Amino acid sequence: MSRKTLLNLDYAFIQATYWMFYAVAAMFVSVYMLGKGYSNTAIGIVIAAGNILAVFMQSVLANITDRAARLTDITVIKLLTVVLFLLTAAVLLIGERSAALTVTYTALIVVHTALHPFVNAMSFTLGESGEYVSFGIGRSMGSFSAAVLGLAMGYLVTGFGVDVIPFSGLIILVMLEAAVFVAGRHYRRFTADEGTKLSGSGDELVAVISLRDFVCGNRLFMLMSAGVVALFFGNVILENFTIQIIESIGADTEQLGVMIFVMAILEMPAMLGFDRLKKRFSYVFLLRVAAIFFSVKIILMTMADSMAMMYAAQFSQVLGYGLMFPAMVSFIDDIMSRGEAVRGQAVFTTAITVGNVIGCVFGGRILDISTVGTLMMISSAITVAGTVIICATAGMVGKRNERKLMR
Repeated sequence: MSRKTLLNLDYAFIQATYWMFYAVAAMFVSVYMLGKGYSNTAIGIVIAAGNILAVFMQSVLANITDRAARLTDITVIKLLTVVLFLLTAAVLLIGERSAALTVTYTALIVVHTALHPFVNAMSFTLGESGEYVSFGIGRSMGSFSAAVLGLAMGYLVTGFGVDVIPFSGLIILVMLEAAVFVAGRHYRRFTADEGTKLSGSGDELVAVISLRDFVCGNRLFMLMSAGVVALFFGNVILENFTIQIIESIGADTEQLGVMIFVMAILEMPAMLGFDRLKKRFSYVFLLRVAAIFFSVKIILMTMADSMAMMYAAQFSQVLGYGLMFPAMVSFIDDIMSRGEAVRGQAVFTTAITVGNVIGCVFGGRILDISTVGTLMMISSAITVAGTVIICATAGMVGKRNERKLMR
């Protein structure tokens, strides 16, 4: 087997196990915490707090890895996976609603979310061996694995109860640690063969502008980012309160597993085919399409009165969620200088986090004081507003930044 094939298999397995754990710890978080007696408001607060704290943890970890020359993404992932294993084991051992379980599950969300950028960056780290490692293929394998596991978990929870959720998480984390260990061995062997340094790739340093300067020079982009906040407000409602939504039309945990399977599978085509799409269509057009299908999905789910309609609504995922990430990341890199692009990507990630946090807090509270129908109508209105903002501003942002780059 060639070095390129080995490294791509390593990375695909790392992505697969990371997103399998996401399916367990995030997609089934409401199922687990409802089973332990938590209210919807409490679940929303736990998820929101985890996301907020993860932003700070990511910043701290990024600073540490930048300063420690020999601390690679591989080492960070190994260490964080061990921490995740201990937290997941603690969740399983505590096993009942308590302050200890609340704190432990919040910490689990923090560490898992903070791990995300390091898993993404692994494709570049492994690529230091001189072989091309495909992020798109690796990430699509993550979606596929999460889809299969989500389907299985629906039946496992029905048969064995909610404690099967953290138990499954422990098995997945052992697989993730093993995958990173194997990838690390290949990385060290192949970089040694090439005579490259393990401490970095030697890329030219990029002067990243301050946040204040970025905001002042990119007001239209900041407005477009407000649209991203609105889109992900609705998206997090559909991801983290899925069980409450489908129970309102008579479905159960088994149907939840099937819907997660359909949702995750349908993310794959756009990710796998994005290189071809960007050759035929502009990034502005692709962003507008993605934003529109975010709205199409949530409106269809709001109108759905059966699981057949719920499943049909998930086909919007192909041109919605599956297209948004590669389109936005490529758009930012295309229209901004390297220093601005680093800040732009951070703003995009922050906008997603803000949308997730607001959606979790208000979504849980709305469910406790009102109905699923009210939550879905409010979420649909906010998502449509985000779509309008992105469609109206994307073209102007592109033209304005292109003029800046030409100066």
